[in-house]
Amino acid sequence: MKTDEDFFPITFRRRDIPKLFGFGIRSFDLLVNHGKIKPIIFGSLKLYKTSDLLNYLEEKKIK
Repeated sequence: MKTDEDFFPITFRRRDIPKLFGFGIRSFDLLVNHGKIKPIIFGSLKLYKTSDLLNYLEEKKIK
């Protein structure tokens, strides 16, 4: 039987990076600052699409 831990959420917050993807928040901040990943902004809440990050990681793996 599968649990929720087997699935990625559709969106995630910045503080969830180490738990979901296993790398540091500062590395993620560099991706955002360079425009590789764009946030979705709801007032003061910034969410990021999981598909954007997974696509970026896939491109880096291929290169």
